[in-house]
Amino acid sequence: MRKTILLFLIVTLLISGCRKRPQEKGIVAWVNGEPITLEEFNKALLSYSPSREELPALKRRVLDQLIEKRLEFQEARRLGLTVTSEELNQRIRETMGSYPKSEFVTFLAKEGITFEEWKNGVRENILLEKLITSQIYLPLKVSEKEITIYYQKHREEFKEPKRFRIRQILVESQEEAEEVLKALGKGEGFEELARKRSLSPDGERGGDMGYFALREMLAEWEEAIGRLSPGEVSYPVESPYGWHIFKLEAIKSPRILSLKEAQERIKEKLLLERREEALREWLLGLRVRAEIEINEELLR
Repeated sequence: MRKTILLFLIVTLLISGCRKRPQEKGIVAWVNGEPITLEEFNKALLSYSPSREELPALKRRVLDQLIEKRLEFQEARRLGLTVTSEELNQRIRETMGSYPKSEFVTFLAKEGITFEEWKNGVRENILLEKLITSQIYLPLKVSEKEITIYYQKHREEFKEPKRFRIRQILVESQEEAEEVLKALGKGEGFEELARKRSLSPDGERGGDMGYFALREMLAEWEEAIGRLSPGEVSYPVESPYGWHIFKLEAIKSPRILSLKEAQERIKEKLLLERREEALREWLLGLRVRAEIEINEELLR
């Protein structure tokens, strides 16, 4: 009898605790027994500037994001995923680049973040990348048959316009541009002059800019280059970067990419679509299986 009464009391306390727990002061939600605090919820809201009308929907959206993130971390722990010190330090080096640490810390402080907080954020990002890659992205495949079918149905996507292979010499003033034109007229080679006088990084390659479609060029360039035949040199052209002299090396006629040329682009496109769909389904599965309790009072 005493055991029955004790069991009844335990069950009653557990049930009442589950019902009241989201109302605990400072707790917005519980996710599989882990709290999302009002402090972290408000911190997540700080990056937004909603109107009064937008605020209720924004609060719900931000809380959903926090819940999903908590579920992801729980799943990473369940799978035993970790981030090594080597992985973390490598990512930190890549992110900071040549930025001195002292200046980087000062920059973070202006944003209200300590270096340790930022470092923890980097660690969390790596962990979530590992989780999503291993559980969602890696299992996804695209077959050659699917690539071929997509190509046959969407050939218009793989049209390439006429493209121009261009070299340039970039100088500061119109006077310098005129001097370059005179040197070219006396027989000096375009590539050699580009290496000696061009201010553009492509000067090291003899001014070779590669291939461009007209629509990819600045308006000032388009007019000058569109008049040239292969081997011809343009008049000086001014742009926000300085004064250019262009040489047209070659023209590629409009064409449709072959299946072989297009297959990587198609594969990436199909994989991206599948990743987005698979991620949504995976997150929904985590949420359906989870025990989530929300303090609705704090969302009003």
